[in-house]
Amino acid sequence: MSDAAQLRILPMTTTGTQHLIERTYREGGDFQWVRETYKNSEEAGATRIEFGIEWQAVENLGVYRRVIADNGSGMTAEELVEFFNTFGGGGKPIGGVHENFGVGAKTSLLPWNRAGMVVISVKDGDPAMIWVEHDPESGEYGLRLQEVDDEEGQSLDEVYEPYNDDDYGCNWAAALPDWVDDHGTVVILLGNDGTDDTVVGDPNRQESDIKGISTYLNRRLWEIPDGVDVRVDELRTQDRKLWPREPDPTHGTNLRQIRGANFYITYPSSNFTKGKLKAAGTRTLSDATEIDWFLWEGERPSIGSYAAVGGYIAALYEGELYDVSTHQATYRSFGITEREVRSRTWLIVRPPNFSEENGKHGVYPRTDRNSLLLKGGPRAGTPLPLNDWAAEFADPMPAPLLDAIKKARTGEIGSLSDPKWRDRLADRFGNRWRIPRLRLRKGGALTVDPSQPGSRPKKVRRVKRHGSGGGGGQGGRSGSLNTGSRPGSRSATKVNAAGGLPNYHLVGADEVGPGMLASWVPNDPTEPNGVVKINVEHPVLMEEVEHWQAQYPDNLADEVRIEVLNTYGEIAVAKVAHSEHLKGSIPSKQIEDELRSEAALSMSLLGLMAEEAVIAPRIGGKFRKRAAA
Repeated sequence: MSDAAQLRILPMTTTGTQHLIERTYREGGDFQWVRETYKNSEEAGATRIEFGIEWQAVENLGVYRRVIADNGSGMTAEELVEFFNTFGGGGKPIGGVHENFGVGAKTSLLPWNRAGMVVISVKDGDPAMIWVEHDPESGEYGLRLQEVDDEEGQSLDEVYEPYNDDDYGCNWAAALPDWVDDHGTVVILLGNDGTDDTVVGDPNRQESDIKGISTYLNRRLWEIPDGVDVRVDELRTQDRKLWPREPDPTHGTNLRQIRGANFYITYPSSNFTKGKLKAAGTRTLSDATEIDWFLWEGERPSIGSYAAVGGYIAALYEGELYDVSTHQATYRSFGITEREVRSRTWLIVRPPNFSEENGKHGVYPRTDRNSLLLKGGPRAGTPLPLNDWAAEFADPMPAPLLDAIKKARTGEIGSLSDPKWRDRLADRFGNRWRIPRLRLRKGGALTVDPSQPGSRPKKVRRVKRHGSGGGGGQGGRSGSLNTGSRPGSRSATKVNAAGGLPNYHLVGADEVGPGMLASWVPNDPTEPNGVVKINVEHPVLMEEVEHWQAQYPDNLADEVRIEVLNTYGEIAVAKVAHSEHLKGSIPSKQIEDELRSEAALSMSLLGLMAEEAVIAPRIGGKFRKRAAA
């Protein structure tokens, strides 16, 4: 066929779709198009998927276009039209909670490729080509109609054989890689005017990093299926003047293999000797959610920027990672606050999928495929209950993680040791402070170590049994005693019992949020009642220490510092303990998420007047002030 000129487009069969496409596009995220095109190739049964570069346009026009190619099943001419010219077409259902929607690739690509995306597909050895583009006059998206020669002469058609296109500097037939034999599909992205370097991604998003596609895929995909080869042709520099004008695997580009997130956690085939995966396991929670945990020891291999270097927490759904977080607050909810441990710990949460057949609760993806939601039960349509899962995971914490946390805390100082403070708080708030415990119970689903000291066990009468020759010890039924939290050999059930008080630890700035003075950790593995972290490096606290040190001789500087820090810790514990009073009038979740948040707790400790009213008599009663000059 000779060079063809555009006459008009055939709009998508559902007209007015441009508004839906633009809206869905805005709701998407960075590299959404990478995810959608990869899933299309995967569902087509491809064993090779490549995010490459179209080198003809580089040579002829100096334009670097991104190409997505696969050797999947391919599509016939009719199937191409159905899939790419119908909003949600291609036989893919819209509305099924677990379906990969047919609108994904189009809505994530067309708004930044208004000049079009050329799609060439081969099935049973027959290539067919379509051109999906934007009509600036009508605003519609649809198929570009071309003049073609057939048996009846010239006619307009929406699907045609690939041809040589001088205007776009490309023989479309030659855009098919050699490894796409008698089946496969190629998508070429033309940008908004045909001269855009689409190799650097969507200009409206943060996608300009030359390793961005590799980074995204290695963080999004948990594992690459066996027998599937996924690669990304990466440029080696951000400097466009140094980009090669022809394929150059030695210096110009790097064809990087994608291995998935699991590989870069475990390194199953690595010869790296400076570090290793120390321990891993799975914790099954009461709602059938499973949490896979991984703990690394020593140095990490040099990854560069093409995968995640350190630890993160994420939800795994249908082979993809959702709701990925490295935030200190997320780790804190799981009882892991130490930066050294956070950086080498991964938690992969695997909640059950929602089942429409039996109506059970479970998760399903949001429409934009960037977050998971719950379906079923009282929390239907809400985000994942990470805090609930975290509390159960941390009680008890897997032993290797607990050991790593204890080791990282070496040298930590500060605890609620002042007997007057502790007794006063215990008298006022101890009975209200509910903590999870294991109680002896015949036939219970859990186990407990009966040698543990109880937490305020019930007092029972000594009953002299006839012929027993003595008292019955503590008597009564052993199932009524609260025996602690360590698992053991006796049957038990979990209960919430009154006991103890929170504690506090003095920590560095990296164990609380940026700029925060204090942080509440309800699921700390070494403090069953929870712990308040006091940031001793906070400028307000450092200034307060210096203020009191200046009033006493230099040889008392350390003692004065400890008194000031302990006062802040004890007051913070009192505020958290006192907040238990509110649980009768304010929902518990609101107390935890808002009143005990880092910001709220830090703000409550910034007044100085209340703290200094406690510090002054405490220090003044122990030390003699500095003599006047």
